[in-house]
Order: sequence, then C-alpha cells, then structure tokens
Amino acid sequence: MTHEELLAKIEDKKELCKYAGFSRDQVAAFSALRAVVELHKPALTDYPSYCLHCETYGSIVPCPTIQAIEKELK
Repeated sequence: MTHEELLAKIEDKKELCKYAGFSRDQVAAFSALRAVVELHKPALTDYPSYCLHCETYGSIVPCPTIQAIEKELK
C-alpha cells in the first residue's frame, strides 16, 4: 500500500477506537504509530526505495519498519 493509504488506515483505526470506547491510551497508541509512519516516508527522489528516516537504499520497498507495521495492520 502507498504511504498515504497506510496513514489513512491508521487514522481510520484510531477513529474506530474512539467510537468503540477504547481508553485514551489505546487511541494515543495509533497517534504514536502514525508519527512513526510519518518519519518513514519515502524520499521524493529518483530512488523509490529510499526511506528518509532510516536511509535504506536498494530493493527494500518499503523499509523494514513500514513492512512490520503493514503486516500487523492487515
């Protein structure tokens, strides 16, 4: 999924938690997760596999951090 799609999915889950009556800490966890995803955005370069935060080059698209988050949100 794209970076924007991942951010939207996290935001949707956060809103769902709010309406389902989850605790403030549980809702805050999605805000923290969103902050991590925002740090690991792809660079706006000719290298689509370049993560701005961890500076990962090569065939790792997306970076390992984003891969782990996407896996858990499926």
